[in-house]
Amino acid sequence: MYKDRLAFDRGMARGVAAFRWAALSWAWVGLVLERDDLERHWLAIAALLAATAITVVATGFATRRSQAAFIPSFVVLELTIGVTLLILDGVVYGAAREQSLPWAWPAAAIISAAVLWGTWVGLLAAGLAAAASFVGESVLRGSAEWSVSVASKSALYGLAAIAAGTVATRLREAETEISTVRAREEVARTLHDGVLQTLAVIQRRSDDDELRSLARNQERDLRTYLFERDRPPTDLSASLRAACHLVARRHGVDVQVILADDLPEVNASVSHALVGAVQEAVTNAAKHSGAARIVVFAEPSDDDGTVFCSVRDDGCGFEVEPELVGEGLRRSIRGRIDDVGGRVEVDSKRGRGTEVRLWAR
Repeated sequence: MYKDRLAFDRGMARGVAAFRWAALSWAWVGLVLERDDLERHWLAIAALLAATAITVVATGFATRRSQAAFIPSFVVLELTIGVTLLILDGVVYGAAREQSLPWAWPAAAIISAAVLWGTWVGLLAAGLAAAASFVGESVLRGSAEWSVSVASKSALYGLAAIAAGTVATRLREAETEISTVRAREEVARTLHDGVLQTLAVIQRRSDDDELRSLARNQERDLRTYLFERDRPPTDLSASLRAACHLVARRHGVDVQVILADDLPEVNASVSHALVGAVQEAVTNAAKHSGAARIVVFAEPSDDDGTVFCSVRDDGCGFEVEPELVGEGLRRSIRGRIDDVGGRVEVDSKRGRGTEVRLWAR
């Protein structure tokens, strides 16, 4: 995933580099064409040479595979130079000429800031550039028509920040999802070639009916996890009933399922997390508590689509202390619910049974 993120950043940096060169070329062309209106030729040339140097260095960052594509200190330096160029508009050109020294070039630093830190930081950088343009054209140059020029540049900078920040966020989310799918496919191939085939051999060759049944159930659960978790979500009530029925049949325990009729619809990840956590809680109760009965209850918790689930047993119970909490509770239950932004509570005392409470939306 780290390599994918570097590749993504390099791709974004190369796109910004292309824009940077185009904007710089336009600035040089404008400087040459409007040279007769310059009041300080060498200052204008020195300023654009500084922008050229930054452009060359930034292009090197974008093309070197071993170098980070976006360096915070460099983005700040580029933005500083862009702001300086905008202020110099009021120094290098006379008041009678409506010409901008860099015009679009500072937008490259704004785009980089939005990609690196997000849309809001990009908008802050755009605001700084707009303020610098106001200072250059209105305060220093004293132009009577400064508002049109400043407004057009401000709109460009603001749109650049919004577009870059939004696109970068969406692409990073897509890249993360793709990386997750790739990792799962690699795990699935490894397990298919090893664990799943081993379970199949046990089912064919073992003379122990209980062992064959256990291997068959484990193979079914593993295949469901690997190959069916990304399918469109089924009805949550039906999934919870099926999971509880499977545990009841496997362990020979009485599991009573009570579900409200108005359970809200949840997305696939929340459905998988809730069903998996409830199934693990019921399995723990069936295997370790000595319970005669387990009650699973689910209902809407709030008007915001939160689902509340409870798994209560009448078993031996335990003291809820970190060192006494097993891996099933830590990883299979808390881990699943934490992944979807939910929460878990465990209420248990020795001799008084256990209740596991889950919230997710």
